[in-house]
Amino acid sequence: MLARVSDALSIHDGAGLDDEDDGDDGSVRWTRSAAHPRNTLNELSGNEWLYFTKTVLRTSYPAHLGQDLRRRHGANKPPLLMRHLVEFLTKPGQTVLDPFAGVGGTLLGAAICGRRATGIEINEDWVATYRAVCAREDVAEQEMVCGDCREVLRAFAEQGRAFDCIATDPPYSIALDKTMCDGRYDLQARRTDFDCFSDDAEDLRNLRSFEDYYAAMGEVAALLLPLLRPGGYCAVIMRDSYQDGRYVFTTAEVARRFEEAGFTLKGIKVWYGTGARVRPYGYPAAYVPNIVHQNILILRR
Repeated sequence: MLARVSDALSIHDGAGLDDEDDGDDGSVRWTRSAAHPRNTLNELSGNEWLYFTKTVLRTSYPAHLGQDLRRRHGANKPPLLMRHLVEFLTKPGQTVLDPFAGVGGTLLGAAICGRRATGIEINEDWVATYRAVCAREDVAEQEMVCGDCREVLRAFAEQGRAFDCIATDPPYSIALDKTMCDGRYDLQARRTDFDCFSDDAEDLRNLRSFEDYYAAMGEVAALLLPLLRPGGYCAVIMRDSYQDGRYVFTTAEVARRFEEAGFTLKGIKVWYGTGARVRPYGYPAAYVPNIVHQNILILRR
């Protein structure tokens, strides 16, 4: 099973990674070699390490591992993207925590590269979807806990649990009535319900304001810090917003809240999944951006 999923990465032996062969077509080509003997972070070769450190990532991941089931979740992330993050930030056999697990993209990505993962998800439907994917695709289920991550994280701390890495894709913001336009277009390019993921009052998407959301993310950050082993990394995928005629730097504000909790911001990767649909927002009178990228915060304890 793992070999079949790995084949979808389209990794080929080549003459090495360079600017003209950098994976912008969704494939990554490099010459595989042994990891450096002093590499204590992961098991990647020098070329693989160099590729990851590029601040822009453009991908065309194939649909796989139950995408037809997972797509019901409007913000599900490709398991191959989560594998890309987890493989750099950990070694095989180490542990990964995702406090906003959704339909299990991080757990699936960790599984196909030999890491152990724990997910927390507030919506029972998404937990059931993840389990259905595992059953159909013959992937061993990782630990998935259904509940408010803030309560579960407190319980984990009381149990003395610790993780080598955190990789997560939290709600980007509160559920906005309208984004990007005057209501003439769908809320999102995806053919899914992105507006409200659940009716639970504790779901961060259902908070009343951006400030409430930022405060909640700060609370989550403070709960995550003691669960991450010293020196461990935390990858947080965020998308900025556009509301009431202004661009909202959600990513920057969330990064600030994580730093206030004790994390150190080490950098950012801009992820662009090719094929994102664009719409003529503002045309022909005003500039309104098509936000087709997402930001990946790389933080460290």
